[in-house]
Amino acid sequence: MAMIKTNWEKANIDDEKNDYSEIIPSGFIQKKYDKDIVPGMYLYHRCHLIGWNIGGTDVDERNLMTGTRDFNVEGMKIFEDKVYNYLKENKTNNVLYRVTPYFEGDNELVSRCKY
Repeated sequence: MAMIKTNWEKANIDDEKNDYSEIIPSGFIQKKYDKDIVPGMYLYHRCHLIGWNIGGTDVDERNLMTGTRDFNVEGMKIFEDKVYNYLKENKTNNVLYRVTPYFEGDNELVSRCKY
């Protein structure tokens, strides 16, 4: 589980993504696919538990897990964008954001997250 109390100021402290390619979370396999088979060409992503755009640490192995591209782009990003947009519209408010990854059996690839 990861948790952060965030606000508009904290969400905008770091506006550039850093290079975290040296961090290898459990279950991470890097393989490039044909873009006609996998949009974005990479099936597995290093997924931030707490998105850097809402104040999560970018280069920190405790904030990264392995997920599929779909899980990251079509799943987690939706929640992060909702929080980001809320903070943008309510710049004096705070948000307590928590995410818990769930793994099934011995699988090192996260199956789902609870927000």
